[in-house]
Amino acid sequence: MSDVSSPSSPSLSGPRSILRLVQVFARLGTHSEGQTLAQLCQSLALPKTTLFTMLKVLEHADYLTNTDGVYRLGPQAVALGKIMAESPQRSFPHCAKDALQALSESTGETGFLAILTPDDRYCTYVAAVETDNWLRFSVKVGSQKPSYATGSGQAMLAYIPDARLQKLLADLEFAALTPKTVACTADLTLRLQQVRKRHVSTVDSGTVAGVTSVAAPIFSADGAVMAAVTVGGPTSRVNKSLEAVEDAVRASAIDISRILGYRGQWPA
Repeated sequence: MSDVSSPSSPSLSGPRSILRLVQVFARLGTHSEGQTLAQLCQSLALPKTTLFTMLKVLEHADYLTNTDGVYRLGPQAVALGKIMAESPQRSFPHCAKDALQALSESTGETGFLAILTPDDRYCTYVAAVETDNWLRFSVKVGSQKPSYATGSGQAMLAYIPDARLQKLLADLEFAALTPKTVACTADLTLRLQQVRKRHVSTVDSGTVAGVTSVAAPIFSADGAVMAAVTVGGPTSRVNKSLEAVEDAVRASAIDISRILGYRGQWPA
């Protein structure tokens, strides 16, 4: 395989050429059957000679393949796409820092991110931004809580594959952390159904009496639930603007999911 920048290869330069390269990749990425030179010229509104030179460069470097005049993404383009898709996930939760900060500021409450442990029994808090309010809910990064009892946990459990959920429920022991903690499988199942319907989990006094958490699921590029973004604060204060808080948390979850490469709708 020759390097795209080698002296013997055709060359492209300039900002317009970079944009055209992206347009070619995007077009072929959404047309797995491939595209001919004529089809690409028509869809991208590019001169035939300019586009032909570009395609030859990409083909020479294995970013495209050419079979009987039909161009498709090549192995180098596929490898590049995989790297780009995985990059945001590798930087999580750092890549969500600004979104989390904005959520905390807009709601006036502590915002935090959580992920499930491998056995789905606990959620681990991986990032937090505390509000300036003197009366606030504090989260220690690295701490864990039972997933069934928290807004974060329920937001994620609602979207894990059913086989995983059934395995968890088969021998899950419920502990009454507060008088309002979810107490049985039937109750938890109903709550998870509500989360899938509303795309948000609101839990009053799940693990700490007098604290309400509002959480929404975060999805990775492949559509799998990856984490949850949550706001937590005194129930008396959160409930005064609960609808607005829920809307803000849902919007933040969508923003972070987009950062991670997710482009779909909320899974049903």
